[in-house]
Amino acid sequence: MDFSGKLRHTFLLLGTFLSTAGLALGASFFGESYVHLKIAEASSKSSLSLQFQTAKSSGLLFLAAGETNYWLVELWSGHVQVKLELGSGEKVLRSERGVELNDLALHMLEVHHEGDDVTLIIDKHNTSVKIPERHELNIQHGIYVGGTGEFDKPYLEGAADSFRGCIDEVVFNQYDILSSLRTYSGFKFVHEVSAGCSDDFFAEDSDPISLFSYKSYLEFTTWNAQEEAVFECAVSTAEPLGLLLYNAGQQGDFITMEIAEGLIRVVVGKSGKTTHLTSPSQVNDNIWHYIKLQVTSKRIYLTVDKETIKATLSPRGKNLKLWGPLFIGGIDESNRVEVLKIGLQSLAGRKARGGSFRGCLKDIKANSENKSLKNVLATKDISAGCTAVKELSSTAKTTPAQIQVISTTSTLQKALKSTEKPKTKKFLTLNNLVVAEGGQAALETKHIQLNLEFSKLGLQQSQIVFKIAKHPKHGNLKLDTDSEHEQNSFTLSDLWHEKVLYVHDGSEHSHDQFLFSVITNNMSPKHLKGDKLYIFNITITPTNDAPELVLPEGNIFSLLENSKKCLASNVIKAIDVDTNSTELHFTILGNLNANAGFLENAINPGTPISTFSNTDLEEGNVYYIHRGVRTSRIVLRVSDGDRVSNTVVLRVMAVPVDYKVVNNTGMVVRQSDAALITNYNLSVETNAVNQEVEIRYNIAKPPTYGEIQRLHSGGEWKQTNSFSQRSVDRSRIRYFGIYHKLQTRNVTDMFKFKVIIGSKTSEELVFPVTVKWFNFKLLKNLWLKINKGKKQALTSENLHAVIEGVSIPESELRYMLVTVPKRGQLLMDSKILTQNSSFSQKDVSAQRVEYEPIGKLHEDKEDFFSFQLSFKQVVSVKHNFRIFIKADVNSINLTNNGLNLAEGEGELITRAELYAETLTTKKFLYSIVQSPRHGKLKRINRSDSTDSNDNITSFTNEDIVGHRLMYVHDNSESTHDEFIFEAAGNSETGSLSVLGTFTVTIQLKNDEKPIRVVDKVFHVVRSGQRLLTSEDLRYHDPDSDFNDAQLLYTRRGISNGDLVSVNDHSKKLFQFSQEDLEKKRVLFVHHGADSSRFVLFVTDGKHYTSSLLEVRASDPYIQIANNTGLLVQKGQGESITTANFSVNTNLYIADESEIIYRVFLLPKHGALYLNDIRTESFTQNDLRKGSVMYRHDNSNNLVDIFNFTIKVKNMLLDGGVNVRIYLESHQRAPKIVHNSNLLVEEGKPVKISKTNLQVIHEDNLPSEIIYKVNVAPAHGYIRSFTETEGFYVGTEHNPIQYFSQQDVNDGSIQYVQVRKNQTKDIFTVDISNGIVELSEIPILIDIIPTLIPVKIHNFTIEEGASKALTEDFIKIASPHFAELNFEYLLIKVPNHGHIENSHFPGQTLLSFTRHQVEEEFIYYVHDDSESLWDNFSIMVNDIQLRKQSLLWTVFINIIPVNDEPPIIVTKKEFKVWVGSITEITKNVLNIEDKDSIPKELVYSVTPPSNGHLALKMSPNKHIVNFTQLHINNGQLVFVHNGAMSGGFNFQVTDGLNFTPRQIFTITAAALVINMETNNGLHIFPGTNLAVQQTTNKLLQFLVCKSRQ
Repeated sequence: MDFSGKLRHTFLLLGTFLSTAGLALGASFFGESYVHLKIAEASSKSSLSLQFQTAKSSGLLFLAAGETNYWLVELWSGHVQVKLELGSGEKVLRSERGVELNDLALHMLEVHHEGDDVTLIIDKHNTSVKIPERHELNIQHGIYVGGTGEFDKPYLEGAADSFRGCIDEVVFNQYDILSSLRTYSGFKFVHEVSAGCSDDFFAEDSDPISLFSYKSYLEFTTWNAQEEAVFECAVSTAEPLGLLLYNAGQQGDFITMEIAEGLIRVVVGKSGKTTHLTSPSQVNDNIWHYIKLQVTSKRIYLTVDKETIKATLSPRGKNLKLWGPLFIGGIDESNRVEVLKIGLQSLAGRKARGGSFRGCLKDIKANSENKSLKNVLATKDISAGCTAVKELSSTAKTTPAQIQVISTTSTLQKALKSTEKPKTKKFLTLNNLVVAEGGQAALETKHIQLNLEFSKLGLQQSQIVFKIAKHPKHGNLKLDTDSEHEQNSFTLSDLWHEKVLYVHDGSEHSHDQFLFSVITNNMSPKHLKGDKLYIFNITITPTNDAPELVLPEGNIFSLLENSKKCLASNVIKAIDVDTNSTELHFTILGNLNANAGFLENAINPGTPISTFSNTDLEEGNVYYIHRGVRTSRIVLRVSDGDRVSNTVVLRVMAVPVDYKVVNNTGMVVRQSDAALITNYNLSVETNAVNQEVEIRYNIAKPPTYGEIQRLHSGGEWKQTNSFSQRSVDRSRIRYFGIYHKLQTRNVTDMFKFKVIIGSKTSEELVFPVTVKWFNFKLLKNLWLKINKGKKQALTSENLHAVIEGVSIPESELRYMLVTVPKRGQLLMDSKILTQNSSFSQKDVSAQRVEYEPIGKLHEDKEDFFSFQLSFKQVVSVKHNFRIFIKADVNSINLTNNGLNLAEGEGELITRAELYAETLTTKKFLYSIVQSPRHGKLKRINRSDSTDSNDNITSFTNEDIVGHRLMYVHDNSESTHDEFIFEAAGNSETGSLSVLGTFTVTIQLKNDEKPIRVVDKVFHVVRSGQRLLTSEDLRYHDPDSDFNDAQLLYTRRGISNGDLVSVNDHSKKLFQFSQEDLEKKRVLFVHHGADSSRFVLFVTDGKHYTSSLLEVRASDPYIQIANNTGLLVQKGQGESITTANFSVNTNLYIADESEIIYRVFLLPKHGALYLNDIRTESFTQNDLRKGSVMYRHDNSNNLVDIFNFTIKVKNMLLDGGVNVRIYLESHQRAPKIVHNSNLLVEEGKPVKISKTNLQVIHEDNLPSEIIYKVNVAPAHGYIRSFTETEGFYVGTEHNPIQYFSQQDVNDGSIQYVQVRKNQTKDIFTVDISNGIVELSEIPILIDIIPTLIPVKIHNFTIEEGASKALTEDFIKIASPHFAELNFEYLLIKVPNHGHIENSHFPGQTLLSFTRHQVEEEFIYYVHDDSESLWDNFSIMVNDIQLRKQSLLWTVFINIIPVNDEPPIIVTKKEFKVWVGSITEITKNVLNIEDKDSIPKELVYSVTPPSNGHLALKMSPNKHIVNFTQLHINNGQLVFVHNGAMSGGFNFQVTDGLNFTPRQIFTITAAALVINMETNNGLHIFPGTNLAVQQTTNKLLQFLVCKSRQ
């Protein structure tokens, strides 16, 4: 078999093998793609078959290339054209003219050549041609499909460009050319061809285009810029760099546009000069940006979004002369060298090999011609369509900015600074030499040009010498010059003959240079003297070098048997200086010995791998797994995707496991403590080299007094039965003591373990643990003494504990409270310590623990608390700490138990509920600091008080004891009330007071009738039915503890329908609950008249009420119930609910899902979503649940609308919702700039200006800042002036409720003061910008009153004392009168005292000044009488202002002083009958005291000599003490026994003062009865008659008629 036959056989086998993998839908060719099959053969019989589809009218399909023979198949103007040259002249076959094949349909093509016959078959339509002579097709250069690449022959002139589209099933003479799309060195080369038919060929003109690699680009036909060049597109990207546009031109002209640092940068080359233009705003924010570039003969205009900048072009030349293709998004490799000369940032440095734009493009136009995937010539690394990006930036300014840019001359070649004048023509022009990495290139005259007239100077080219001053760094200059020239020099003639060669050293540097001078031996200009140095720049175009594979630690890879070891970068290392290490991939050549082991990736353990990346290697993910045979080898090679490295062999050697226990020291740990087991305590070494070996310790017997724990990833220690050496090394294993009981001596604990390494297990080993026990010692436990109930801290002098033999921080030794003190409480940092809480010894030493008695003790008491010492969970026995509390005789004992009563009732407050007292006094005055809110305090049975007894503000203990203090509830639905009081009294050491809160608990009553809260007409379809729900009828019971659902409705007869059960229409409802209405169980069925009413009775079980429900029947209807619109933040979403939009209908709707909304006009600047899915329909039930959402598209449009049709049954209604969009900044609250007090005269208006009230917001107009009056002023009203109407809006009874900041700014808002005798007013407002509200902002008003305001406070003094009348009692209540010296006039003087000046004591005043009051010269002096109350009335007067105050009365409470002794008023001889019991009255014995009551006047007597004293209720019980009250009440009696004459001694005291001792005489007399008169009595029958006798006894006789 000849070579071609062997080659054919090889490719047939290869094609058969690869075809099993399959090729989905052929292959895609992108305009520069091609497949080259390198074969050579001659045949007189050939056949070709293929399938194709494309939208391009032209493209090369197939070429069998010989030196002069060829077989060319191409698409030309939409038709297939076959050209053959077999040695007898070119023959051409064409498909049918009427059928164009660039219709993106799949077409079948066959070409058969046999002998002199050639046949073309297109979709089973034949075309044939005859060849004059029989010739063979002689193929020497192989077969090309889709394009020819760099291959060029004369017969290809005029051939179609490379194909763009899909080609499949290409079979030529049994070669299945597309069976594999892989390149095989020496056989097949595949360039930019991808499997499958790409979606790019089917893209529409409007589809955006995604460019996703650094080498992406689109190639279009030449951009015609003769008159004007205009390029437009929309761009979206997040990349800061990328080439957007390039078009070359003649004579060095070009246009480029790139993204540099996120900015659009345009560089235009014209007539040898370049002009730069850069946008002011960045576009790399993943938002669509509109870009327009306009180039005229004189100017460049660049528009980004709505900002336009411009620059002036070089005036030389008229128009740009562009040629070649227009590249968008990048460039191909053939133009890369020219573009690199421009110096673009996107292609600088390492980006020189890429630099393409990465992102999305759309709406591309060049001079108004659409540029899309339908008319593109070639593409690379692009796809149709983009992921969703945002629309054009909403922050773009609308005012275009004009920026003038001055053009500059390009200096691609830079020489050392010349001293010539700028306008002098350069004699030397340098152009960079471009050399491939590792290659060579000749320097020519186009690189070094001399602008000299040689003939005039008489110079030859050989006389111009270039002397090298400094050689290149990264290469060398190879000079093939004459030996007569000086070393390191060459001539201009050498350049002409290409004798100067630069050879690059293959390094990765992208730039090189050398220094030279220009000299000549003849007379020449100064430029040729050689005294100036020039720099010649060399640009190195990088090439891809093959990577290198090395074994840093040798070719032996050792590991333990049956283990795994990481194949790290220290074992094998890939070196590639021009490829990112992440792009390198390793391949294992040959098959690994399965009996020895395999390589795996730690990400997918257990699966053998044959390839892995360098990233996996560096990250330590590649492992060798040993399984059996001890020796094997691994053959490796690395590739960068283009080139492959050398091959290395790594020999694997497995060794048996060997180990020894290096450390097993045991450890010492304290009781209940934890200690880490480190590798210093326990460690094992193996014979593994640079290999992580799993060393495990299995606990055979756990410790007795502790447990072995491992630290888990969540930070929690847990008990374990095994652990690894790795956990020990990482300090994750510890011994933790769990035995907390007290012991007397230390013990040794231990645990037994086995070491396991792979399959090898050691014998049982012991790890000892010495446990040291704790012993608590209480050094001090001394009594804490509390004086006068004051709080006192514990110190270390009272309580101090330690642990014997151990020094620990005081903060770790803690006291745990077992019981808390009963008569006080323990505090730490003012927080109460409860049972089981704790404190430390440090807290005691720092005096942070305090004992505070509860209440005030009236006798000495003891208290204690119990505690246990604890440390590290070890707890001591229980101890007691005792406290001695010494009573404070002046401490107030307050009884405050609160009050319980029924709603609306009153209840006495007795001593059991509220009472304050000390050991020395029970006289306390209670002042109300905060009155009850839901009731009032009343004083009863005080007719002698001048204060009002209703809603009192003070009371005394006497009121409480005398059952005169009552709380009366206001009958509201409140369950709780309270008032705050201050109880004040006097003691020997001074005044005492205590503040308390008295709570009132109210038991509610069912005393409120249900009230109707929904009262509207019930609508129903005529002769139809409809649910009666709580939206049609609803009652509320004001009783706060009643559930409205329990309200019961009873109905009477209904003339035009019936109420029935929704579940059983035959069941009429005469009674139903409100719960039935809420759960839609009641159905109304209409029949009869259209309008009627029926009676409903509603009860809560106790109270009844009745009402009428009106029913109206009509034709079916739907009507909009509410439409408030929607408010949405820009770019965000907001739910649409029935609060925004809803409808009413009289149709029977069992469920609101029957009300359907269908959107017929979608929102323009947003979309509607139902449960996060875009929708165009929803139901009212969806609205009620809040499932419908409008989402804004983040555009600058702040107003939107959508319209819909509402369908209920067969009824339709159109509606719409207006959407208002607000900015994110609107969510920030408005800022209050001014809110100062208003000043107004009583009874007059005042304007509210912005100096008093101003609120602003950065994105709101003043008219958008709305004030809502939340609480109206109490003493005036707000009104506004309407300029258009010319009058004020708002009255006292109908004030305005809303106004704007603009109204305030315009001075249209006034406060009008109307109430008299007021000094201050206030109203509160809610301020909103439509989005955020400032709530309850107070506006304060100061009123200048007509009458001088006076504030009076009553005061209390002791009997006979005096008190200064300071401003605490008499004060001017307005600051507007603060500096005036008023005169106080006494209109009514005190009854039991007088007003005097302290400088003139005893002189009664009738007037005084404010200055005298401030200096405390004016006093009230009590007259020392026994009166308990006094008062005086004053009036304030000012002559200059002609103002005066009202008449005010100051009331004075006199605290009586016991300074009067008892006085004997009556003491007479007491006469009694012998042996009688006789009452002692005040007529015979009476003692009085001006400052004491009869109850307080106590008699002390000696036993009487002729009887005994007793109380009337116990006459046989002798007494020697009684009070004047006993005498006054007739309770004291004398029982006579003994002598006729006698008596007793007595003395009377009021508790402080005594009477002189006195004698009370008692004389007894015998009782004798004599008959003095007995004259009989005459009386008529049936009458009665009174008879007077001498004994003054009244006798009455009644004479009755006798029976007949």
